[in-house]
Amino acid sequence: MIFGIWPGVVAADLVDFHPPECPPEDSVASLTAIRELQGDAPAFYVRCYRHFGAGAQRSPGATRTPEQPEVYAGDGRLIDLVACYQSAVPDPDGFGEFVREAVRDVAAWGGGKVQIGEELNMPSPQDGGSPGWFDAVAVGIAAALDERERLGVGVEIGVNSAGMAAPAFWGQMARSIGPDLLGSLDYIGLDAFPDVFHPVPHDRLAGAVTFLLDRFRSVTSEVRVPASTPIHITETGWPTGTDRDEATQREVLETVAAAVLDADVGVTAYEFFGLRDGRTDAGWTGRFGLLRDDYTPKPAFDAIRGLIARRGASRSWA
Repeated sequence: MIFGIWPGVVAADLVDFHPPECPPEDSVASLTAIRELQGDAPAFYVRCYRHFGAGAQRSPGATRTPEQPEVYAGDGRLIDLVACYQSAVPDPDGFGEFVREAVRDVAAWGGGKVQIGEELNMPSPQDGGSPGWFDAVAVGIAAALDERERLGVGVEIGVNSAGMAAPAFWGQMARSIGPDLLGSLDYIGLDAFPDVFHPVPHDRLAGAVTFLLDRFRSVTSEVRVPASTPIHITETGWPTGTDRDEATQREVLETVAAAVLDADVGVTAYEFFGLRDGRTDAGWTGRFGLLRDDYTPKPAFDAIRGLIARRGASRSWA
């Protein structure tokens, strides 16, 4: 299992998208914490985002988070670069060139993966709200695979969705990109936040996670994503807040991780969202971090570090 984390902070409230005032990123402190989490694991993903276009609905925040992904690369750390499609008008060819650049950059930083689009099944301000995204993603996947072959580099290519898998969405995705591209994907990703946006009784949490994963594999297999295609958990987390204490964050993250790791659906990567809070004195939407906004650890940090120490060295990167 390869673990990973997003080192940035939420640039906007996840409900009203109002940008909070957050302490600035300290890349040295972030890298120190990431090294602690990685421990002796031979591979570790650092998830980063890059946006193409202004978006169907312009959301606040930087177009690149973090600004310099390369500072986190090396010593087994691989960049997971998300090429988000946020064009206000259909522009598949422009997105294709944008994706080619992403592949070149990840290769230059030592390898990793490029995700084509972000949460494509979600409406604006996520990529599903951008006009022409199905065509753009098909062009983006083809461009990424071609650029990888041209360069002869080890950069994995994938797509993702969020939440419960919907047959209608995945059917349209499969028709848009076609069977050849569908079969060429190195992974399919799932952003999953159990008990965050829709409460789940904690005694049923593990079962809910198992059901979510089984459905994701079943629905994607029905549209002929090969059953051998690995699943990556591309984002998962649980925020703290007024009614969400830090001890419970640790318990939830441990429960969800255990259910994922015990699942028999081909999960090979597991990435947390995210490293630190945007603001620890703000509402729960800016408090997904394993660290507080001053980089001091919450109880979940040590728990996840221990999990990675136990399960993160089970395969090497080749």
